[in-house]
Amino acid sequence: MKLVRFFWRQEIHWGVLEEDQIFSISGSVYGEFQKGDALCRLDDVKILAPAEPAIMVCVGINYQKATNAEGTTVVEKREAPRFFFKPASTLSNPMDGVRYPAASEDPHLEAELCVVIKRSAKNVSKEDVKDYVLGYTCGNELGALDFARQDKNVTRARGFDTSGPLGPWLVIDLDTTNLSIKSRVNGEARQDSNTSMMLFDVYEIIEHITSFMTLQPGDVVWTGTPSGRSPVKVGDIIEVEIDGIGVLRNEVFAPS
Repeated sequence: MKLVRFFWRQEIHWGVLEEDQIFSISGSVYGEFQKGDALCRLDDVKILAPAEPAIMVCVGINYQKATNAEGTTVVEKREAPRFFFKPASTLSNPMDGVRYPAASEDPHLEAELCVVIKRSAKNVSKEDVKDYVLGYTCGNELGALDFARQDKNVTRARGFDTSGPLGPWLVIDLDTTNLSIKSRVNGEARQDSNTSMMLFDVYEIIEHITSFMTLQPGDVVWTGTPSGRSPVKVGDIIEVEIDGIGVLRNEVFAPS
């Protein structure tokens, strides 16, 4: 099943997406819900990021082949994932423009599988994580990598407004162990990997996070990016594609 969050008739809604038709939902996506009547077509609405986070937690260096801010390929299995935060203000919608800080001279994109949380989660074992996941979507974890090299400040490098595009929708009950994950710039391939290359899988990541903090409904977990991230410039069309989900597409606007 696909869940879509959208703006229609001056209101924000959640719906069930089947092909290009959106159906209403009775109940809450964060609890019990049922598919209702047909509402509208996908082309008739503005698609919104399929999450309503208070926080977004990101994993750094989580693929067998990954690249750090200095451009060094890193292959390292740690005892536990390393995390950082993206503010909720970084959230950006599918098809919207994204803007890097004017001072950045090395803006990049990074394809990621993202997880949206369904209910309050604390001390969740990996065996039970599935019960706490609302669904999965594509994320583009934008970064100003020159900022990271200058002062090692991940918040400044990855926490700027619009640096967290998500979408285009959520897919529930998705097996995330063997999914192709790709990024493109103006239609040209930049990243091409598979979630089977993750050092820590989705369930392990959420087990680690909830061992020290509570995730709330609507929060987002970013699971890391494979090697091959790409620099971008104003006017570029940037895309993330993940098997079983779809394509997240944005345009790079002039700096803010």
